[in-house]
Amino acid sequence: MKDNPPALESFRQRISWDDLDKNLIEKQLKICVEEDLGQNSKDRAKWQSDITTRYCEITNNGSAYLTAREPMILCGTLIIPFIIKAFGTQQVTYTIKYNDGDAIQKDEIIGILTGPIIEILAIERSVLNYLQRLSGISTAVLQFKKKIEKHGVGLLDTRKTTPGLRLLEKYASACGGSFNHRIGLFDRILIKDNHLAAVQATHGSELENFLRSVVRKNNSNYVIEVEIDEIEQLEPAISSGVDAVLLDNFSPTLIKQAMMKNMNRVVIEASGGITESSILDYAKAQPHFISTGSPIHSSRWVDIGLDWE
Repeated sequence: MKDNPPALESFRQRISWDDLDKNLIEKQLKICVEEDLGQNSKDRAKWQSDITTRYCEITNNGSAYLTAREPMILCGTLIIPFIIKAFGTQQVTYTIKYNDGDAIQKDEIIGILTGPIIEILAIERSVLNYLQRLSGISTAVLQFKKKIEKHGVGLLDTRKTTPGLRLLEKYASACGGSFNHRIGLFDRILIKDNHLAAVQATHGSELENFLRSVVRKNNSNYVIEVEIDEIEQLEPAISSGVDAVLLDNFSPTLIKQAMMKNMNRVVIEASGGITESSILDYAKAQPHFISTGSPIHSSRWVDIGLDWE
């Protein structure tokens, strides 16, 4: 039996903040500005569109603490300077107390916003929305990871993300300890059941020959993975020369059988409706990776408050 499949390290990748497209983040934040301050906010100082605070005639400066109201894995702090810029509240400064990926306890201060109160109030909701959403993902991911890591199984995320927020949500997933699966349709070849059905190559020699043709065309050396939903498809898939096989909706028992048949020739990924309550059963079968969208699409926003000094 081989020690490790050749493509194993290709699946052990995590997005960092430096990998994110900052221009895309700025475009997203323009939408946030319009949501809170209206489309006409560009005609004046953006924060002046907060009519409640403006009519209250709040003119003094202050400091606001971002406080964790429950334990969490923090994510989203690095977007705060971009929020400040997008809202035109450049007199506000952010003091970092903890970094993305840090474990935070209840009542700990995450960071401090200082400046004109009217400007802090203008960005409050967007700051909290990003922090609570992204930290919720990171926190959920860690809970999944803890359940499986002792079995030597890696956790992978999926493309089941909020439209427009994929990179940020995958970054949050990485902060929680998950590896990142493909970002989109452009960075990895993943042949799914619908592809196989479309070319009528679902079993036996037809499956193997079709996959071989894809492998031959792969001049760019993309990782090639194929999804199967029956164990009879495993050997033709492995024999074709693909790098990885995704076992879709296999039971833990069938996953264990597949791992024995595979003998570490290719990377094996288990997927399909796996939740926090069921993931341990799948981990005991010891595929190389388990992928699940649950920590992203079903995570709970964590509780973070903004309190004045």
